[in-house]
Amino acid sequence: MNDEIDVSLSEGQPNQAPKQRPTIQEPIKEEPQIDQEPQFKPSNDPNEWFKAIKWSKNPFILNILPELFVGYKYQSADLIRLIQERHKVILLVGPTGSGKTTLLEWLSESVDHNYDFLFIGKPPKKPEEFVDIFNEKYPRFWRRRIKNIYQIPNFLNKRLRSKHLVVLYDEAHESNMDVLEWLRVLSDQVENMSIVIAGLPVFEDHLSKLETLRKRIMAKIELVSLTKEETEQMIKKRIRNAGGAGDELNNLIDVIYDRSGGFPREIIKFCNDAINESMKTGRPLTKELLVNEIPKEELKVSLRFLDELSPTQREIVEMLVKPMTPGQIANNLNLEKYKSRQHAVRSMNNILKRLMEEGLVERVREERAFVYQLVPSIRNIVVKA
Repeated sequence: MNDEIDVSLSEGQPNQAPKQRPTIQEPIKEEPQIDQEPQFKPSNDPNEWFKAIKWSKNPFILNILPELFVGYKYQSADLIRLIQERHKVILLVGPTGSGKTTLLEWLSESVDHNYDFLFIGKPPKKPEEFVDIFNEKYPRFWRRRIKNIYQIPNFLNKRLRSKHLVVLYDEAHESNMDVLEWLRVLSDQVENMSIVIAGLPVFEDHLSKLETLRKRIMAKIELVSLTKEETEQMIKKRIRNAGGAGDELNNLIDVIYDRSGGFPREIIKFCNDAINESMKTGRPLTKELLVNEIPKEELKVSLRFLDELSPTQREIVEMLVKPMTPGQIANNLNLEKYKSRQHAVRSMNNILKRLMEEGLVERVREERAFVYQLVPSIRNIVVKA
């Protein structure tokens, strides 16, 4: 009888095949999430564009935001020190768009509470308006109100006592002589008060006609333009204030700085131009949005650069606040020293070429002709208002 062979292996026998262990499934590793570049596309709705780039609003609106003030480290430190030393009259000058007003408003939020601030954004047309200005600042003090300008010094001396008042007087170049003279009177007769007078560089010419005030100015602070690093800092700070990462315009920093000359107002303008161009065209935020002709070298701007020009060069530079052709420039010059108008135009072309080489003037196409204009950094210095 054939015996059946039991091929099954019982538990515990030496040649028993081990039971298969249940396999442990490795967890699936998720790929790290990488922020995708915003997909730019043409849009007539700014909110759609801002949503795509994750901004809550346009960071580059021309408004004064003291909390976003950047740059001018040494000038702002000097201004605070001069106020803490309680100097009577301090002069702050700078071209249009250089940040004077923003610095003044930042100052009022940056000095401790032992100081009181009065911001006068527009000069009064006549001295009597100071009565309303101080009555509004200090309403119903001891149930008394100032009735005329001659009561102001005594009123302030009683009101201030040990507290120090800092008057921030902006747009001083628009003041008439009578108003400036009353500022001088107040600086003399009010004990605990400093006056920061801010204006365009042309204001210094006005001071030459008011020697009494000029001699009381113990310090002058000049604002010209931001450095490239400060320009970058300003752009990033504004973007972050709108909810962005801050680096969205990194590819444009060089061209914005070159084209703006580092003037805060021009920086904001060029940033806004780039955003609007991206909205209209759907192109990404690269320098091609702004580049027409980038200056080869960064321009070092001085408030006194006009003094280094010849009389004819200076006359031409002052004309080119508005774009003009060489012929239009010649028409506005005294042609008596030239043999003919043709010689004058030829001379203008040579001078314009030299000014372009020095980075003061640029040539742009306007319809069918080329016109010459000041680069933004120089235009901000030359403009009178």
